[in-house]
Amino acid sequence: MHPQFHLSPIKNWCNDPVGFIYYQGNYHLFYQYFPYGCTWGTMHWRHAMSQDLVHWQDLDIALYPSKSYDANGCFSGSSLEVNGQMYIYYTSIQYTRPDPENIHQNISGDDFIASQSMLISPDGFHFDNIKDKHLIIPVFKDGEIGHSTHTRDPKVWKHNDTYYMVLASKYLDENNHYQGQLLFYTSLDAKEWTYQNNYRGIKIGDMWECPDIFQIKKQQFLIMSPERTENHGYPSHARITTCDFSHDNCELTITNELRLLDYGRDLYAPQTTIDDSGRRIYIGWMRMPVKADGWRGLFIYPRVIEYHDGHIYTRLHPHVKALFNKETDHFDYQKATHIHTTMHSGDSMNIGGYIIQYQDCLKVDRTHVFQSGNKDVDLICETPSIEHCDLDIYVDQYIIEIYINDGYYVLSHVVYDLDNTIESTTPYTMKIAKVV
Repeated sequence: MHPQFHLSPIKNWCNDPVGFIYYQGNYHLFYQYFPYGCTWGTMHWRHAMSQDLVHWQDLDIALYPSKSYDANGCFSGSSLEVNGQMYIYYTSIQYTRPDPENIHQNISGDDFIASQSMLISPDGFHFDNIKDKHLIIPVFKDGEIGHSTHTRDPKVWKHNDTYYMVLASKYLDENNHYQGQLLFYTSLDAKEWTYQNNYRGIKIGDMWECPDIFQIKKQQFLIMSPERTENHGYPSHARITTCDFSHDNCELTITNELRLLDYGRDLYAPQTTIDDSGRRIYIGWMRMPVKADGWRGLFIYPRVIEYHDGHIYTRLHPHVKALFNKETDHFDYQKATHIHTTMHSGDSMNIGGYIIQYQDCLKVDRTHVFQSGNKDVDLICETPSIEHCDLDIYVDQYIIEIYINDGYYVLSHVVYDLDNTIESTTPYTMKIAKVV
């Protein structure tokens, strides 16, 4: 069984959302996909399309390995509209020591090289994987600015008459330890790219995956997913901060805390785009340690990023909010449901075995509704301190999203074994998604 409105693959494995774009009247969302099973393997790009960010049409595989340089995977990247066409940028992977017993794996984790490639689609529906692909940034050699294996995830945008690209990479510091870095490139035609600058201004983890730089009104932001920042649970998490980025010389300065984007910690590798009303929105992948009915991995509801009074808000997209217009007093975990409540210190709520408590901060316990085999991933999650606690809770098959104080924080979790219990020490209202 699949979620009612959260995008998930029909079958097999998925991970990072890629190429997210509003293009010629439709939202196109690609995602990392392994077509041969429910485990990670040779990455393809699967294609989904929507007119409203709610109802998604599966359009099958768009990008697949077809060149020597991407023979072992089309990793994450982004899309951009250029002269009416869809330009797609991705990381191309070639194994240096493939596993002779399994062509979809290498001998060890670092036995591959990475380059950056692009493909031009005339309409966002047709992708000639042989003719229209070409290499734009070759594999780095020893002594060059980037890492030959760990350089990936091109995110491309346009500012004035110039195109910009940010890449995730790593480098060896003075103590011979790997640290994350960002690499910046520019182009005048979105095809030929020139290196401009790098950023190494902080030390967090050893690789900064899926970087994304954008602006809302006059404030600039950076989202990235640093790897190996913690020794328990998932070691890598999506984070966001304010920043200053100079388009003149590609210099970056981080101006605030690099905080969690989602305090449930399942969310990873988010990607943003601009919606049909000019809002900055994002979608992220929710890690699922156990498969569900032949598929594995799903995506959050689209969220809007806003910035008020020095704080970053992430709010549910209004197209999704509009789904929930029928009140009910009966909870069914298999139906998409919106629950609103205001909690006071000491209050608790049980939603199908998922326990929510408020005392100074919001704490959740999913140990009764989650099967990971890793007690550190099952741990109780909590937000920073909050002075009040208005909650908008969205339940769908296999996922719960909690928007706290109108998106001041958000906390989301994958869940597997909900039941139809709902108990609370505080009044609440429930609305279910309309039948469409």
